[in-house]
Amino acid sequence: MLAAAAVPRANADEYAKTYAVASRPEVHVQAGDSSVRVTTSDTNQVEFRVRSQGVRVAIGFGGQVSVDSQQSGNRVELVVKTTPALTIGFNDRRLETEVQMPENADLLIETHDGAVELSAVNGNITVHTKDGAIRATQLSGRIDLHSSDGGINAQSLKGDARLHSGDGSIGAGGIDGKLEASTNDGSIHVEGRFDSLTITSGDGSVTARVAQGSKMTSDWSVQTHDGSLRMSIPSDLRANLDVSANNGHISLDLPVTVQGINSQSKIRGTLNGGGPLLTVRSGDGSVRLAGT
Repeated sequence: MLAAAAVPRANADEYAKTYAVASRPEVHVQAGDSSVRVTTSDTNQVEFRVRSQGVRVAIGFGGQVSVDSQQSGNRVELVVKTTPALTIGFNDRRLETEVQMPENADLLIETHDGAVELSAVNGNITVHTKDGAIRATQLSGRIDLHSSDGGINAQSLKGDARLHSGDGSIGAGGIDGKLEASTNDGSIHVEGRFDSLTITSGDGSVTARVAQGSKMTSDWSVQTHDGSLRMSIPSDLRANLDVSANNGHISLDLPVTVQGINSQSKIRGTLNGGGPLLTVRSGDGSVRLAGT
């Protein structure tokens, strides 16, 4: 057995399946411990491809991979499962899942341990991973990206987007529409044209750049419990301001009409005659609010 364990074994097993679909299919992927990469095309089909790759120099028990897919009407589903494993020796085997699908579709991805990358999808999009980073580009529709342990990088999102990381930073640029971004532990950096904006960091700095053309259709909130906060907004934005820095100072570079009694750590006022409430708060750090 020891002699056998000293011989490297390369694995490149592959599963592939293609389904014909009508317009706007529903694609569900339960990937287990596999990474997932989603690309789109103008063909009316969904293709699943799962690969097991890597080198193993080990004695192993368990770790069997099962892959199954099926179609019901215009819904297609892929399930990748791995049994618990015990390995003695070197093992860098990894699972990789690739999905090619139409651009206009509803998509659900769930992984236990694996990164997710997706681009150019228009529809209801949900990605949940327990342990892995998420990278997303050119998505539109209703977007929900959630990682329990991993960062999120999202570019060119249009519609209603919700981004949450239990432990990781969030970076989002080219946003157009509504955005809710939160992390329990990490920094947040967002840029875009917003109709609605909610940002919360439990422990990390926050930077928000609001582009011209943004409109407050509801109250906005930008907060960090521990870290500095930098926000730039259009000089013509109409808002009521509630700005505070519990353990730091506030720097304003905007034509704010101050109301009531204010201090270096707490300011209330109006911008361009007032509007919906814009709350900007740092629990432990300075706040800078500037115009664009």
